[in-house]
Amino acid sequence: MNKQRTTMINSWLRLCLGLTLSLSWVLPGLTQTVIEQTVLVANDRNSRINLRSQPSVNSALLGYGLPDDQVTLLEFRKGSGNEPRVPWIRVKFVKSGDIGWIRGYFVKTDITILTANDPNARINLRQGPSISTGSLGYGLVGDRIRVLECETGPDQDRIPWIKVQFLQSQAIGWIRGDFVIVPLTYC
Repeated sequence: MNKQRTTMINSWLRLCLGLTLSLSWVLPGLTQTVIEQTVLVANDRNSRINLRSQPSVNSALLGYGLPDDQVTLLEFRKGSGNEPRVPWIRVKFVKSGDIGWIRGYFVKTDITILTANDPNARINLRQGPSISTGSLGYGLVGDRIRVLECETGPDQDRIPWIKVQFLQSQAIGWIRGDFVIVPLTYC
C-alpha cells in the first residue's frame, strides 16, 4: 500500500509540474513584470496602431490596437535606425491578452528608461538641470524612470534636461536629455 501511495503522489506531482510548464509555454505573459497600465493614443481617433512581434517596423505584424485601448507596459527598448530616441514598448492588451511591441509615439506614459552608447555607462543624477550642479548619484543603462519635468538647461549648449524619479529607489533628480528616451506623449 505504501508503494502504491508513493506512485500516486509521484504521478500527481508530474501532472502538476507538467501543467505548470504547459501554462507558462501557452501563456508567456504570465511571467511578465508589469510596469504600469495605461492607454494607446493617436492624433487620429480612427488610427490602427500596429502591434509587432519585435521592436522594429520591419518585424511581423501581429495585429493592431486602437486609441484608448488599455494596455499593460511590460518592457522598453531603445529605438533603432533613424529613430533611436523613439522607444519601443512591449505591451499586453488588457482585454485580449495579446502581447507585442508598439512604438512609443502611441503609448501614453511618463515612464521610460535610461540609455547611453556605452551599455556599462553610469549616468549622473544631478541636483539641478546643469552639469555644474552637485551629483546625487547615478543610474545605469536600462534603469526605469518616471519623467517628472522637462527643461532646457542654462548651459551654453542649451541641452534639454529631464527631471526623473527612479522607479526602484524613488530617487529624484535631473539627467541630461541625451540619456533619457523621452516618452513623446509627455515632453
